[in-house]
Amino acid sequence: MLIAQDYLHHTEAIEATRTALGEGAPAIFEAAFTHDNVKIRVDVLRHLDEGGFELIEVKSTGGYKSEKHLPDVGVQLYVLLGCGIDVKRVSLMHLDQTYVYPGGEYDPQRALASTDVTSEAFAYIESVPGHLDEMMATLALAEPPEVPSGSGCKQPYDCAFIGWCMRDEPPPDYSGEVTTVESVLARLDKLRFPLLFVDFETLNPALPMFVGTSPFQTSRVQWSIHTLHADGRLEHAEWLAEDAALNPDPEFMRTLLEALGTEGTFIHYSPYERTQLVDIAVRHAEFRQPLIERIPGFRDKLVEKLVDRGISHADLPTIGEGGLADFDLGARVVRDGCIHRTMGSRQYSIKVATKLLARDLPAYESLVVSNGDQAMVATYEMLDPETSPERAEQIREDLLEYCRQDTLAMVEIYRTLVGMRAGAER
Repeated sequence: MLIAQDYLHHTEAIEATRTALGEGAPAIFEAAFTHDNVKIRVDVLRHLDEGGFELIEVKSTGGYKSEKHLPDVGVQLYVLLGCGIDVKRVSLMHLDQTYVYPGGEYDPQRALASTDVTSEAFAYIESVPGHLDEMMATLALAEPPEVPSGSGCKQPYDCAFIGWCMRDEPPPDYSGEVTTVESVLARLDKLRFPLLFVDFETLNPALPMFVGTSPFQTSRVQWSIHTLHADGRLEHAEWLAEDAALNPDPEFMRTLLEALGTEGTFIHYSPYERTQLVDIAVRHAEFRQPLIERIPGFRDKLVEKLVDRGISHADLPTIGEGGLADFDLGARVVRDGCIHRTMGSRQYSIKVATKLLARDLPAYESLVVSNGDQAMVATYEMLDPETSPERAEQIREDLLEYCRQDTLAMVEIYRTLVGMRAGAER
């Protein structure tokens, strides 16, 4: 039985829950309770055949992590016991990462798994009264407490009050010149033309979208390449998945290999693109040799992953000095060689670098799709068969523009840094 009253009608939800319990409902979804000034809604409260109840907390994760999930189920257990509910078992229901999507309707019996956390939850409730006393004391303060920002603001989740706490902080000031470390910028001199500036976009949905994939499995859905030749010519190529019925990885890789060619420098802004190529090679054996032959050091990274997954690598080719050089523009040059008040060892994203080193490009904020999270959401909508063709085509253009901006930004950042290096030498 579903308790349909929303969170603004908690009193009515409690009454509906009481009625459901009185009628002996075998399972109650969104059951409402209040105890010790704490209101909860239980995902599933299931009546056990042997008597008592099972508290089931449902999470869109691939497993149980005590630091994230135990406080949640622990507080719910504390409230239920305080309300006189005889809880015998506590479970965390989550997605089963061994489930392989066959297409069509999802099978919840196969897609979901459950972890018994009863002993941990009952041990945790001993600490709940103390935590509640601290929370109530804080809520009773006339003014909000002064809490310095730190790692706790984002771990294990982003705090809901980050925006409030940072409301008076001025926006980043991107004015002023970037100073550079000449020895780091000298790394650009060793790049072999043509320069292939590459960016990928991916999906890793909780419920798999593509046949043959599993929960949270990454699928590559888009690439963009800007190719800069030694004579200054700039060419662009791109690819974007079109069909949710097919795993996009093979077509992604086939078209990418054609566009990359076999000589020049494979340039990316972070290690992410390299890790995605390794993952594809692990899952699709037909791409192992082409990648080993193209990219130096690729074989070693691939062997590590194959060993981790218990997959034989005895038949891997031993060649692989690579026709393409490999270069991380973000980590090897921008992070180590550019100095500005808005940048640091962890603050050198391509969006920040674009504001400083590619100022003529449109701001990311002006794009319809302006970040990776938006790109994932937009891709889901574009591939949804219920999305109209007109809407899907518009989303497609927005996604192509976003990915194109990433690789063009790398080109302009490179050009700016080369110009700064030339100016410093004069």
